[in-house]
Amino acid sequence: MSNRIAPKPVSLADIQLERQPLTSPRPSVASSAERAYRRIEEAIVTMEIQPGTDVNEAFLSDIAGFGRTPVREAVRKLCFEHLLVVKPKRGIYVTEINPVAQLRLLEVRREIDRLVFQNAARRATQEQRRQFAMLGENFRRSALSADKMLFIRCDKEFNELCLNCARNEFLTGSLRSIQGLSRRFWFCHYQTFDYLSVTALLHAGVAEAIAFGSIALVAEAAERLVDSAESLAKRVAALDGIMSSDDEAPFHTNTTRQ
Repeated sequence: MSNRIAPKPVSLADIQLERQPLTSPRPSVASSAERAYRRIEEAIVTMEIQPGTDVNEAFLSDIAGFGRTPVREAVRKLCFEHLLVVKPKRGIYVTEINPVAQLRLLEVRREIDRLVFQNAARRATQEQRRQFAMLGENFRRSALSADKMLFIRCDKEFNELCLNCARNEFLTGSLRSIQGLSRRFWFCHYQTFDYLSVTALLHAGVAEAIAFGSIALVAEAAERLVDSAESLAKRVAALDGIMSSDDEAPFHTNTTRQ
């Protein structure tokens, strides 16, 4: 079964944007807690810290390069995002990866992504549209060069920019609670099924549709993106013997994987 979903390119010819280096959607000088969070989140998402690993504040401080106070704030955020779990008297551990849970997550993400992306297309400033256009170019560059780290970092910037543009705290909280899990699931399995190029190009399509300000194109691009993520999750579940690649429901709903 091929995963080659042909992305629908969005022409940027009508977007009059001055070419400047891509800047972060957040302030250039982030807080220590934010930088600690970014570093630990990337380490978990990119499997530098493996699922199921027991960790502690000292270990995470070494990873992040910050003291325990910023790390504690980072841990709090990562628990909200379901990447870490803190159990009293048992410490901190990295959550496991489960394709069936990923499919449940995608049911939610399909609706939230559409709302966030469409709000971003409606509400983005000219500067933010320029950033989306540049992100689209960087996503395409990551596809051409097969640069997984360029993609995963652009993806994080894209997510943050979307949330800033959407201007809805309820959507922000909902999407933040599932973004990290989706990013990690993709990173864990993309190579097995050759999903780097197709995922990067689909992200480029969404970013460029937002830059263009087309609500209809954003809805179409968002649907294709989640369809691709769902296809990957089903293929992983089938490979694990949990469900058939053609089935809607898993063979076994009770699994030891978290």
